[in-house]
Amino acid sequence: MTGYADYLFLLSPPQPVIDEVARYKKASAKHIGDFSSMNSNAHISVMTAERQKPYFAENTLNRLEQRLAIMPPILLHIDGFKYFEHLHNKKTIYAAIRNTPAVDDWFELMRKNLGIKKVFLPHVTVCRNISNEQFNTLWPHFRHKRWMEPFWANELVITRRETFEPFAKPQTVKRIVFRSNKGFVDTTDKADSNEQMNLF
Repeated sequence: MTGYADYLFLLSPPQPVIDEVARYKKASAKHIGDFSSMNSNAHISVMTAERQKPYFAENTLNRLEQRLAIMPPILLHIDGFKYFEHLHNKKTIYAAIRNTPAVDDWFELMRKNLGIKKVFLPHVTVCRNISNEQFNTLWPHFRHKRWMEPFWANELVITRRETFEPFAKPQTVKRIVFRSNKGFVDTTDKADSNEQMNLF
């Protein structure tokens, strides 16, 4: 450990969702070659904390755990694909999380518990920071795909990697299970399909 570490707070979907996103990444790479998020596991990023002293950061995590553990799990729904536009003509294609009042309220509580000031849009990245040319090749394949799948977010996963070690891999340092049994369940569209979809 070089003295500083970067922490990522994330929600990890169940293995079938991770596998399905991996299939989309692999299918995309056949069309555009390698891209930056090609080998990362599917997840929903909640917060990053960069260049932290691990001793102080992990003391803070222990205090946060008490607040986060009393949150309830949340039922989320993947609902098709969308994209972000970035600077320098870059785009990111992602699996969208259905926006509902329950989901908004739950993430607002998460933001409050973690002290996050900026609003973020929960999503599962598929192809991150790709060029306009790559996007134009891929988007027609994603545009009309209907992938609808519910899954429970039952825990917050916190990973750590060394800040100044370019080849360091993130390691899981804490899993905080959401233990409350109250509220935040989105019960819309119970008939969502779980079937595996044809790719492109």
